Amino acid sequence: MNLKFIKRGIILATLTSSILIPVCQVQAADAVSLVTVPQQNRVVVLDKTLVNVVEEMRSDVAMETTIKIESAEELQLKEKLAGYAFAILGGDDYLVVYREAAEESEVAGKVFANSTLEIVTKEADWSEVKSGNIVGYVQTEKLLSGKKAIERAKEILTEKYQDKDIHTLDKEEIDAAFTVGETVEEEIARLAAEEAARIAAEEARKEAERQALMQRGQSVVDYARQFLGNPYVYGGQSLTRGTDCSGFVRSVYKNFGIYLPRTSYSMRSVGRAVSYSEILPGDIVCYSGHVGIYAGNGQIVNAIDEAHGIGMSNARYSNIITIRRMF
Repeated sequence: MNLKFIKRGIILATLTSSILIPVCQVQAADAVSLVTVPQQNRVVVLDKTLVNVVEEMRSDVAMETTIKIESAEELQLKEKLAGYAFAILGGDDYLVVYREAAEESEVAGKVFANSTLEIVTKEADWSEVKSGNIVGYVQTEKLLSGKKAIERAKEILTEKYQDKDIHTLDKEEIDAAFTVGETVEEEIARLAAEEAARIAAEEARKEAERQALMQRGQSVVDYARQFLGNPYVYGGQSLTRGTDCSGFVRSVYKNFGIYLPRTSYSMRSVGRAVSYSEILPGDIVCYSGHVGIYAGNGQIVNAIDEAHGIGMSNARYSNIITIRRMF
């Protein structure tokens, strides 16, 4: 037989002595078992038990009473969660709240999966709601309220506080588990702040990378400067007995486990190109027929010629073809 139940009333009592209640069904709170008792029989409920009595009417006029026994903690938790409502999102990321009860009106804000709402007025098609600083309207069919909202709230709390019994949570902890909606103005401000934070993080990352590159490049320069004053020898590759420009750069970098091609022309394609505005100590500076290592302060350390040997030169003494970074 199909049953249609209509809630008739709720009685909550703390019993100080045994009572006799005529019922046809008795259900322990949060328990799986359901005890069916003949209508003419009685059920004895022991002392000091919290009883939530719900009287319901069956469609064939016969009266049935369900006794649901719930712990004090469960009843207190439900009382704390009674005012919460949630949005039914379906497959969307958020639910739009409109300034008026029409989709053609301006958007007041958005509510998300764990955003709580307060239902101000509830109508068949549209309901007025509040969430955070949002006041507006949503379609009533997209609202989760009452018992279903309480169950949804309990799910969120259980997920949020996996190491705690949710019945022991205070109001502050409960509120912290939920978000509230976001007005259009708040969304604009949040997105701007997120973009500013992203830019700042990217700049910090680049600066950290730059500092690391400078340290490595400076190590190359410090090593190269040890050989200042040593002779220039065309075709040579000895940092002490004599080397030419490409041999000098090649031998310096070999000390750091980086093996470069032999000629200054071939070095134009090694590593990665950087602009002069990005140049750092250790970068290889390539000219027509010459190459050196940038040493900072607009200078390069290089094997100049037979008259000058290994020395320092102005980095812009001639047209720069390319600057190559090896790290």
